[in-house]
Amino acid sequence: MTAAFFITLREGLEAALIVGIISAYLIKVGRRDALRLVGLGVAAAVAVSVVVGVTVAVTVGQMPDVVQETFEGLAALAAVAVLTWMLFWMRRQGRAMKGELESSIDLALGRGSTAALVGLAFVAVLREGLETGLFLLAILGSTGEVLAATLSAVGGLLVAVGIGYAIFAMGMRINLRAFFTATGVVLIFVAAGLCGLAVHELTEAGWLPETAVAFDLGHLLPDSSPLGQMLAGLLGYRAAPTVSELAAYVAYLVPVLLLFLAPARLPSRQVAVPK
Repeated sequence: MTAAFFITLREGLEAALIVGIISAYLIKVGRRDALRLVGLGVAAAVAVSVVVGVTVAVTVGQMPDVVQETFEGLAALAAVAVLTWMLFWMRRQGRAMKGELESSIDLALGRGSTAALVGLAFVAVLREGLETGLFLLAILGSTGEVLAATLSAVGGLLVAVGIGYAIFAMGMRINLRAFFTATGVVLIFVAAGLCGLAVHELTEAGWLPETAVAFDLGHLLPDSSPLGQMLAGLLGYRAAPTVSELAAYVAYLVPVLLLFLAPARLPSRQVAVPK
């Protein structure tokens, strides 16, 4: 369940960075007393995320097969959309995040509104928590290995919290741009695998026509083997994908990966023409 690990690592580190920036800035301006409010906001967001995730997972499990397959297919497509947006948003707005958060904190402290400070931490962490729940729900739809996914997800969160703590409390410096680029590439492959999963589930539900198997590597590298499971988590590997599943995988992977790795465009400068 490598995919679950990378998803919670990425989302968890984003949440840890946000909470770390808020906490570090409050300490910088001498408002340690407000750290408790930030903690309350984070705890409330985590609790809501867990309750929503468990409720949705249990509810889906009680649905008829056709409805469940349709829901899992649509959930996979929604996860792909949100994951893609999140990757490119972080790539474009990552540098401005710190300044925007500090401006929001100044505004909340200036108004004397503790509720606004709690709300800032709550909304920031809740967004990451709900996104993570959506991604994990889509992954569980493809494997059904609840225990393995849970352990991998917890492991990713623990590593994310550890990295976040090291950055802000111990003064450790890492290249966050390189880190987010590397994990972003992995998650693009995960999203491509979710595209194939969405086609598979919607085909099972009868919404898409069945197509022939493109190739079958089950005798060489079955999905159930340790290496097959690892490749499924990292690259969205399927031993015997259908033509439509493979087409969906490639149609997403190639253009999105090229766009993500393309150099960021710099603002064009106007060249003065001598008169």
